[in-house]
Amino acid sequence: MPAATTHAWQPRNTWNGVDPRTKILYVMTVDVFSLGMAGWGSMSTTVVSAVLAFSPLVLLLFSGRKTVAACYGVMVALCYVLSAYALPLLGGALAWMLYASVHILVQMLPCVMSAYWMLATTSASELIAALQRMHVPQPVSMALAVMFRFFPTAVAEQRAINDAMRMRGVRFGGGKASQMFEYRIVPLMTNSVRIADELTQSALTRGLGARSSRTSIAHVGFHIRDACFLVVLADCYATWLLAAIGVLP
Repeated sequence: MPAATTHAWQPRNTWNGVDPRTKILYVMTVDVFSLGMAGWGSMSTTVVSAVLAFSPLVLLLFSGRKTVAACYGVMVALCYVLSAYALPLLGGALAWMLYASVHILVQMLPCVMSAYWMLATTSASELIAALQRMHVPQPVSMALAVMFRFFPTAVAEQRAINDAMRMRGVRFGGGKASQMFEYRIVPLMTNSVRIADELTQSALTRGLGARSSRTSIAHVGFHIRDACFLVVLADCYATWLLAAIGVLP
């Protein structure tokens, strides 16, 4: 009989061809321009920040994550509509708090979604192989490998807990709402500890803590997609530099 092959959160698209090192550099660039506000006040860097904020939407669409891309687009559009039309009509402390919240959300969303794209399109083996080629110390790469696999597994565990509680009638507004903490949070915390321990043991079993270099079946390397990414990212930093010295507005 054929074995069942059902795994949650498996990378399954052509964007796996992008090297994990390129993805890491892309996420760092989005963080620098969106969260770090590099070149804030310059029109050129503002355009670069807008393009980088829009890029996770395109990458998620091409990666087959249409639902996540749609949610991200709706949230960004809602934030811009609120800042452009709703907030000017308000005044006082409420307007200031809403403006600060919307501004922080606009800065954080591109960083979160770019990191989600990297997580969803990169396997743990590819990440470890890329980190090994970058000569990252073994303790760091092992910790990243465990963390990389922990979040998808924890999300799948939370979904299983939700399904089990839904079958037992434990939901918000139901007759057992007072038992929500006991039936949902406690199992999640207990399973999270167990999952972290099992992932650590699995990483050690596969030789991630060995002193010698570790072989991997994952194929990582730079290709044409990586060249396109690197050219775009280099243009972003070049625009920032030219705007800083006054060549660009």
